[in-house]
Amino acid sequence: MRFAHPLLVLAVFALAFAAMDHPASAANVGNLDGVNLSGAELNPGPGKRLNFDYTYPNSSEISYFASKGFGVIRLPFDLTRLYPKPDAELASDQLAQIRTIVADAASHGMRVILDPHNYGSIYDARTGANRLIGADEEGTRLFADFWRRAVTAFRGSPNVIFGLMNEPHGQTALQWRAGANAAVTAIRAGGATQLILIPGTDYTGAHSWTAANGNGAAWSGYHGDPLDNFAFEMHQYLDSNSSGASPVCTPNAGATRLTAATNWLVQNKAKGFLAEFGWSTDPSCRREGESVMSVLDPNRSPWIGWTWWAAGPWWPSNYPFFLGPKKDVGASGDHLQDCEQMQTLEQALH
Repeated sequence: MRFAHPLLVLAVFALAFAAMDHPASAANVGNLDGVNLSGAELNPGPGKRLNFDYTYPNSSEISYFASKGFGVIRLPFDLTRLYPKPDAELASDQLAQIRTIVADAASHGMRVILDPHNYGSIYDARTGANRLIGADEEGTRLFADFWRRAVTAFRGSPNVIFGLMNEPHGQTALQWRAGANAAVTAIRAGGATQLILIPGTDYTGAHSWTAANGNGAAWSGYHGDPLDNFAFEMHQYLDSNSSGASPVCTPNAGATRLTAATNWLVQNKAKGFLAEFGWSTDPSCRREGESVMSVLDPNRSPWIGWTWWAAGPWWPSNYPFFLGPKKDVGASGDHLQDCEQMQTLEQALH
């Protein structure tokens, strides 16, 4: 999403997942529909404390979404914590956290999208500055070096998907293409064969993919992946400015916001992945949400999957797009119930 999560930085909302025992569903094996499990990207930057400034998803959350038939988890994390020093090994504590999630997901037949959630920049500890990938030559080199090291850690994990970067912005489309392509080259040179998700610049919005930001023009005819195992990552929300800042949906947004991007994917014989989207329980939204899921039907579209935004251990249940189970306090005692949006998503699972 375009905005930071200031309320979530301080919130420590503990979900009662541990009381639920959900076996993995056979429906999730192989599909690319899922959810963002947010938390590891919060409060980015050096010197932050695990489980105080940021957190990682837990096993019970993974089990819950597996039971619903979801096949993939998008894992946002802070690139600065995993790659704290230029040209140095990945941080062992962060790497251990991610490996645990990858293994846990694999045990449920689920995949994990590695998502550096840093908006197109990479931190350089030598200068204390963030470098804009693609626009800054050294930033581009460091980005490729990070992915080279990440591939060493995860090329042996077939359930891992490489999401290059969350919502780049600040660089032009052609600049970002140069930065992204350096990462793709590093991933394939490292021997990884898994799927790569390539975003555009300008927050990689589907609604603006063919607009003046230049994403459509920059990526038309792209052949930079020698294995041709990639999809273009896009995001889309249904409020008035497509940012996800409002719970109110714009009429007909669900049927129209993905149209131009979908047509572009078809024309370029390319695949798309909707890595962030969501809608609230506001009366304006249900029909719009159903329309989005209809467009994403892989039987008649180039979209290969999606991940809802969001769930995670520190997300409050009153967040408009929260997808985890909510506590229902009734006469029979406390129990957890699914969010209203879950029914629509379950019906759309590929």
